Amino acid sequence: MNKSVTSEPQQSPISQFMETRVGQYSMNHPQQKAIDCNLPLSLVENKSFRHFLSVVDSKYSPVCRRTLTSKGENLAIERSSKLKTQLSKTDHVSVTVDIWSDRKMRGFLGVTVHCMEKDGERIQLKSNLLACDRFKGPHTAERICKQFEAICGECSIKDKLDYIISDNVANMRKAFTVCFPIEQEDEVLDEDHLDDPELWNDLTLEDQQTVDAPIAKKQGFQCFAHTLQLVVGDGLKETKVMTSSLSKLSKISSLLHTSTTFKEVFEAEFGERGIPAAVNTRWNSTLRQVKAVIQCDHLKLSHVLHKAGHKELLFTVWEWNKLKELVDILKPFGEATDMTQVEKIVTISSVVPSVLSLNHHLEQRKPQVHFLSDGITAPFSDPVYLKAAALNLAFSLMWVEHHVLVKEELAQRVKGRLFLHRLAIRVLAVPASSATVERVFSYGGIILWPHHAQMTDRLLSNLVFCKCNAS
Repeated sequence: MNKSVTSEPQQSPISQFMETRVGQYSMNHPQQKAIDCNLPLSLVENKSFRHFLSVVDSKYSPVCRRTLTSKGENLAIERSSKLKTQLSKTDHVSVTVDIWSDRKMRGFLGVTVHCMEKDGERIQLKSNLLACDRFKGPHTAERICKQFEAICGECSIKDKLDYIISDNVANMRKAFTVCFPIEQEDEVLDEDHLDDPELWNDLTLEDQQTVDAPIAKKQGFQCFAHTLQLVVGDGLKETKVMTSSLSKLSKISSLLHTSTTFKEVFEAEFGERGIPAAVNTRWNSTLRQVKAVIQCDHLKLSHVLHKAGHKELLFTVWEWNKLKELVDILKPFGEATDMTQVEKIVTISSVVPSVLSLNHHLEQRKPQVHFLSDGITAPFSDPVYLKAAALNLAFSLMWVEHHVLVKEELAQRVKGRLFLHRLAIRVLAVPASSATVERVFSYGGIILWPHHAQMTDRLLSNLVFCKCNAS
């Protein structure tokens, strides 16, 4: 019996495999470059981390922080060169621009570039980070303009620019008025930039003007989301009847984040549910805050406030109903904001349908709404918004009233015009908001966590650039 047991083959202990050294990965092997979690570079020199990797994969070759920093610099140069090559093949681009300050109060100017590129049989919207460079000194319009022009000159895109999208801050708006002064009406485009010169020669003078006149001048555009922010923000300021309710709500949210006693009483009634804090510069954070509180039962919340000794924060029935009305009124504004801030799809064509939908929404609530409708349409009257909506098959001309529609035979004639393709690849590449460059700064904030605070501005720029242009 014992003999039969000992004669059976025994399984090798796992330590045998761990102790066996095999050939290590090269520095260019995908497994060697697999970690992508915005962790501090110093982690690679941590003794416990190195031991962990040696156990998980003995082929991993340890690297030092200095090597990673050097490789980050080289990778940024490589990807910048690749991006410039890609941009040299396109004739028209639009950009988003913004300024950000990191935890150490260092300023950075971010620029993202957007264009349509042919990918096989399809045309796709491409977005890349053009630069996230250190911006020193006061944020004046002239200095912003100078550094922006330097970035465009380095990437050879200044003559290809159609639109610049930024927020509504005065220095940004003035900067791009300086960059792109009003051009003469008789200025024509360089024929070297035509996608199909023969097709262009076949067009009548009237058709040529139809294509190029509205977009022949470089323009600075207001970010759609930021403009909605200003419209709704101004409306809320004028709505005096909501001031008391929103003030109470803000104090309740603050108590949940500062008072352990109130937090315990609240959790005893509502569990892990919370009420997020609102940010003054983001009205949609106020919307999320109001949504969170009205999901609580009014009577139960009143009981919690009474029990915690905060009777002054009790909502009356009238105030509670007004909060519900506020959510009904602002919810479509939140949806429109989200729709025009998505990535990798055309967004400018959503502006006109969104504005018309919001207008209709406000008209239906005329007795309740007095301050929002006046400011919703004026900033988006530029013809490029109309053209973008018409050129997008998802909307086409469905949003146009019937008596405005062109005659059927004219519509059929226009449908066969190939030059609309040339117009579409210029117009539909324009982003509706500056959300893309704002996401860049979000990456920067993640990379520069408190334990990364000693990171140089150059290294931060390189890491952000590589992260945003990874694909």
